Amino acid sequence: MTHGARTLVAIFAVIALGLLAFGGVTRGFAAITADGVRRIDLERAPRTLPALSMIDQAGKTLSLADYGSASGYTTFVTLLYTSCDTICRTSASGLTFLQQEIRNRGLEGRVRLLTLSFDPFNDTPAVLAKHARSLGADASLWRSATVTRATDLEPMLKLFDIVVIPDGLGGYSHNAALFRIDERGKLIKAYGVDRADLALADYLYNKSEP
Repeated sequence: MTHGARTLVAIFAVIALGLLAFGGVTRGFAAITADGVRRIDLERAPRTLPALSMIDQAGKTLSLADYGSASGYTTFVTLLYTSCDTICRTSASGLTFLQQEIRNRGLEGRVRLLTLSFDPFNDTPAVLAKHARSLGADASLWRSATVTRATDLEPMLKLFDIVVIPDGLGGYSHNAALFRIDERGKLIKAYGVDRADLALADYLYNKSEP
């Protein structure tokens, strides 16, 4: 084998190894973004909700696991912090849309909404309540909550694959999505934060999950 041929073989070997690695992190080339990978991972392996201690906008304590199999509801969830004026507004708008659709379609006995703040130091129950009022949130359908223990913040973010980085200005840079917890209490799906319409359609017409 000539030197040139050996060089070509080596190049192709490197390319092949690179493709294998890329195929792994993109779940068999099915996704090219972190959000896409998260979506595929959830559909392949739904996640059980951990028993994280939380407090809601009314000052009532709860466990995230309360949204498990005993609830009997489908729950749509977003994560945000209330002083965010960028992507969090899109997250909140998605739940506002879903709240109206729940009423329009008579889904009050089947679907709930949940906002989780990852800024428990500033998003106290009073702040969460004010934020909920600004969105016209109906407390019988839409709950806002945050963790009560700082040690539960990381597990909450890890559950939803949310990355939060302080921006040095008192706010955060973070990714976002709209999530779905099914009637059995499994975190099963993630949608684009601006695709509440798709999430609702998926719930209405594709209810059977593995």
